[in-house]
Amino acid sequence: MNDNDKESVLVSVVIPTYSRSDTLERAINCILEQTYRNLDIIVVDDNSPESMYRLLTGQIMQKYAADPRIRYIQNPQNLGGAGARNVGIEAAKGEYIAFLDDDDEYYPEKIQKQLEVFQNNNSDNLALVYCDVEHVGKNHHVDCVIRKRYKGNCLYEAIEDDCLASTSMWLVKKSMLQSVGNFSIVPCKQDSTVILKLLEKGYEVDFVPEVLCIYHNVTGHMRISFGPRKIEGELNFYNACCRVYDKMTPKQIRYIEYAFAKKLYILYSYRRHEGKEKQKAERNKMWKLRPVAAAMFFLRRKLHLWKRKMKKKKG
Repeated sequence: MNDNDKESVLVSVVIPTYSRSDTLERAINCILEQTYRNLDIIVVDDNSPESMYRLLTGQIMQKYAADPRIRYIQNPQNLGGAGARNVGIEAAKGEYIAFLDDDDEYYPEKIQKQLEVFQNNNSDNLALVYCDVEHVGKNHHVDCVIRKRYKGNCLYEAIEDDCLASTSMWLVKKSMLQSVGNFSIVPCKQDSTVILKLLEKGYEVDFVPEVLCIYHNVTGHMRISFGPRKIEGELNFYNACCRVYDKMTPKQIRYIEYAFAKKLYILYSYRRHEGKEKQKAERNKMWKLRPVAAAMFFLRRKLHLWKRKMKKKKG
């Protein structure tokens, strides 16, 4: 990009918000502080029209009413994360779209550096550029940093690795996102499902090897759910992955099957009585697919449970 064209490309930023009016201003302000200035900011209010959060969100958005870059969309009913993002996609005017969850945050150079990767990449199939992310807990302590280094049409890696990049880490080309039907309405794994659809169509990904995004873990823990919706979402994603097995080697399929069996085994362990038989089936599948890996997994798990039990006794 030469200096004259540096900010000729419009980038839309979609912020879906639900029940988090306390962090919404921080999310909006970090977009306004971006070093890249040619922005189209869309806040999609997914709160129920009758709720206190709709009222509070409306009051917050009045502070930004004079800024022509910011638009405020109120959904007539709660659509969920995927549905709210799809509303933002359809309203977006930019050639590229970034997403920011209302409790997450960008560093100032995020959009600029991701856009530079798009501009410098020679592939016509580049659909999405992601970045590193840090998980920040209480007292602004960095709990962990997530770094991925997959690029190109990394279909196998995106499946086997579980989640290549969550939505707040993305900058994606709008036309390519729309060509795969935007976000699928699924209970979870919405980000992984979109990436799967993009790679399945032959598109590619790239990355900026820097931390440009912050996930605020207000509870001090990673965002992990173990409920029925999580299991349903994993099974939906598994079925979607099975559709691309024709693009995999037998070894890759075996590794993917093992990875899903391990995830489901762990999820069913939290369901106790109703998940006991299903957990047993996934355990047997793990032993059959990769016996050495399964042995190491169950040994580590047994050791972990024993340490936790000893800690409780001492406490």
